[in-house]
Amino acid sequence: MSEMKTIYRCQHCYSDNVQVKAWVRPNNNNVFIDEVNPDELGWCEDCELNVVVETVEMEENAEVIGFQVVGEDGTPQEGETHPDMDGSFCVYNLGQARLMLSGNNLRDERWQLLAIWTDDVEKPQMMFEGLPR
Repeated sequence: MSEMKTIYRCQHCYSDNVQVKAWVRPNNNNVFIDEVNPDELGWCEDCELNVVVETVEMEENAEVIGFQVVGEDGTPQEGETHPDMDGSFCVYNLGQARLMLSGNNLRDERWQLLAIWTDDVEKPQMMFEGLPR
């Protein structure tokens, strides 16, 4: 059985690059004491939104390997990949994904960032070199 870890992640894009407000001891090297309020919104550095930050159990070796741009939930684009993506097996770096999000979307299309974790995509085709962020 594989080892598991608990992580904080963005409920919107599933990234682990998040911030939450916390109580710390500033005169003791900012030792973490507790979250301010678990129901308070946090911040996602990747999708640049105030979001619900959730805790999830993941395999110890799981990590964000890249990003995709997909249709937002509850929109006609839900379940679709962005037209600028080469396929559902393609994984992009954060800069490439942000360019897709900032591009000219047709009509009222709604797209969102999606962090891709180890094993999320079978045989991913990496569309970049280097680190995903």
